[in-house]
Amino acid sequence: MPPSPQKWMDHLVIVRHGESQRNVRRAEAQRTGRLEYHGDVRDMDVALTPRGIRQAEETGKYLAREFRFDRVFVSPYARTIQTADTLVKQFAYSVGPAIEERIREKEFGILDGLTGQGIRSKYPDEWRRREREGKYYYRPPGGESYPDVALRVHSFLGTLARDCRRQSVLLVCHSVVVLTFRRLLERLTEKTLLAIDRDPEQDVCNCSVTWYAYDPSAGSRGRLALREFNGVHYPASDAATEECRKKAEHRG
Repeated sequence: MPPSPQKWMDHLVIVRHGESQRNVRRAEAQRTGRLEYHGDVRDMDVALTPRGIRQAEETGKYLAREFRFDRVFVSPYARTIQTADTLVKQFAYSVGPAIEERIREKEFGILDGLTGQGIRSKYPDEWRRREREGKYYYRPPGGESYPDVALRVHSFLGTLARDCRRQSVLLVCHSVVVLTFRRLLERLTEKTLLAIDRDPEQDVCNCSVTWYAYDPSAGSRGRLALREFNGVHYPASDAATEECRKKAEHRG
């Protein structure tokens, strides 16, 4: 009996966007005890910082050495588009990023741009409901839960399996979406996913690389096997970057 045809891509590489202006504002708000960090710009229009651009340049050089991509898909947010454009400029060949809304940022609804203290102060009932329901299933008013994000990512995986078999594919997206790909591809449980999410040593670093390679030995049609999670491939230039790099090295 002939072997079943390969279902998956040869490589699936997932990169979180580089450091954004909102990342900086959030860290500052948490450090100083402020309740909000969203500023006057809607989330999807937030740009990279100069450091975020440098992260994308160095990560693009690493990707250029290790892979040759057939397709690139990017979330429609400004910070992901800016990251993707910077990455592909480092390649010695032309591959234009395609916008894909199904890998956009998780929508936080009325809680968007609030720190934990901000949520407790402005929406105490929602804080209590979130504590009761748990982070995985909690859906803020106007926002999404983890399963909501998983539904759209699952749909996109179906598209990739149909249209990109035996190809090398690069995705540029957001930290929750990176974890959601892990949830689906590795069939993680709610408990396992939340354990990864809570672990400070597994924070998805800005411009980190998570990638899967096709493993023909797994099942009748093979599977995508995790080869690296949250790899940092740019020089440490500040305390935050160094901390993320140490966490990645600690994981091996």
